[in-house]
Amino acid sequence: MIGGKVLDPSALAAQAQGSIGMEAWLAVAKVTGLVLYLPALAVVEAFAVYPESARLGRLLRYPSVFQAELSRSDAPKVAQLLAEAKAWDATAGHVILVARQHGWPVLTADPGRLQRIAPDLDVDLL
Repeated sequence: MIGGKVLDPSALAAQAQGSIGMEAWLAVAKVTGLVLYLPALAVVEAFAVYPESARLGRLLRYPSVFQAELSRSDAPKVAQLLAEAKAWDATAGHVILVARQHGWPVLTADPGRLQRIAPDLDVDLL
């Protein structure tokens, strides 16, 4: 089984800003076949802040990058996760759900946002 990382909005923002750390992860993904999963809500949030980012556009076309839509069956799971945490951050909830479904860590520059909802979440820092 090929491993992967789930990218949160802060990782996508790092890509938009030209982060060397993100470039390194992309190089690793290309060489090793590491899958990078982008929850749709994280993509929407990143493009809302960086609407003209060519770097984000290139990331979406990267060979080992996949987008995860928030399905009708997953939306209640995100809502339950947020209710249990007494928090409201739908994007973070979607990122956490995708990471748990795949058993992969989240690549993030802002672990606090995710760990407020899921303190036990496996994260890799940028």
